[in-house]
Amino acid sequence: MPVRFLNKPEQRAKIISRFSGCDAGGGTSYATVADYCESLDELRQITPVDGDLKNVQRPWTAKAILANVPPPARLLEIGGGEPMISGFLEELGYDVTLVDPYDGFGNGPTDFDRYVEQFPNVKIVREYFRPGLPGLTPGSFDAIFSISVLEHLPAESLRLCFDAIDEFLTPGGVSIHCFDFILQGPGELDNPPMAERILAEQARLTGKPAPESLPSLLGRVQADVETFFLSPQGHHHWRGGRSYSEFPFRKVVSIQTIARRET
Repeated sequence: MPVRFLNKPEQRAKIISRFSGCDAGGGTSYATVADYCESLDELRQITPVDGDLKNVQRPWTAKAILANVPPPARLLEIGGGEPMISGFLEELGYDVTLVDPYDGFGNGPTDFDRYVEQFPNVKIVREYFRPGLPGLTPGSFDAIFSISVLEHLPAESLRLCFDAIDEFLTPGGVSIHCFDFILQGPGELDNPPMAERILAEQARLTGKPAPESLPSLLGRVQADVETFFLSPQGHHHWRGGRSYSEFPFRKVVSIQTIARRET
């Protein structure tokens, strides 16, 4: 049975009018409670309340895409797993392709056939996103995005991923990503190098230095009462049945980055 998010034409028109063509801004940011509450008010179809970081990341991504590349436009999602946002964006009038191997990597999903059935209007390519990927035309996507994917890639794979973004993004196209960052707790020493690599790759697309350093961004994250953190409920979901002593709580935030490719 196909999944539908928008049952009435006026829903689509209202969302596009509210968010399309707004000044989303580039550079780096982070998820906030204010943004999450706006999504609950305006995009309840894709904003659950069970405590996972994706609850704030998915609607932020949709709003960032609407602001930067209003429909109709061609989009590609990297490693989307369940095509919730791809399906939602398709209903808003976008032409959407999702590339994911569906091999379970990084605790990702494997149920490829079910997603093809549920989201028949999303072009799902069962592959790793990489340069020279067959079936994709270079310079053909107005925006390429990912949600909680890039932090799982080793350095060399990340470089190849951005080589592919550079290949398939249109001149002036937008690269939009949000990723989990451990601010405090197990893993906090490993995350700054990962984040630095992602932000450096985004800067490489623009051909300009990063507009803000990671330490500056993290300073804002720590000082802002509005910062959206992973909830205890979300952590319980993340530990996936492991004992608490094996997977104790950590303070996790979502870092968000928007870069427009050189024309």
